[in-house]
Amino acid sequence: MMNLKIPRSYKLILSLALVAGPFTWLVLTEDGQRRSDLFLLQVTGHPSFNIAYDHLNQHVTQSDFETLFPKVRFQCEARETAFGERVCAAEIASFNGMPARTVRLYYRGDLLTSMHLNYRERYHELLEASLRNGLGDPLQPVGAGVLLWRLPEGVVMLAAAPPETPGDAALLWLSPGMAVRYGAT
Repeated sequence: MMNLKIPRSYKLILSLALVAGPFTWLVLTEDGQRRSDLFLLQVTGHPSFNIAYDHLNQHVTQSDFETLFPKVRFQCEARETAFGERVCAAEIASFNGMPARTVRLYYRGDLLTSMHLNYRERYHELLEASLRNGLGDPLQPVGAGVLLWRLPEGVVMLAAAPPETPGDAALLWLSPGMAVRYGAT
């Protein structure tokens, strides 16, 4: 007669593996840390800002963004800046699956001229890889180590080197008019 009882030590090892495996993945892998950060940021009440780059164009209005992102609470103010005369900013949890901090949209009249997005600096390489995967290889680095991707409706810019401070962790989209104005073509 065969003994089909599972030894107690085997059950203990299996139980530890079931608990320790996911915990180890969440703590020690980059993907696990990113997913943990996204979860914690969502729990704190900040919404996601997931947008396809082809939705960024100079024909998008403020009401278009409010319709696309009803959970994002943009705080808008009339303020003359180099990018426009109206600024709408919001705290966000993520941008296209990457942990982020804030997004600022600039308008001239009611039309979008640029987007400034602050992401979590530790995800710079992952964001760059995501941009390369989605938009292809960037053009040759522009002055001061900036990577540039040309889109049908504007350009996306990202620092070539990982940022040193949270304020330096920024992705910038410029409309075609702004890109020409600032020499980012």
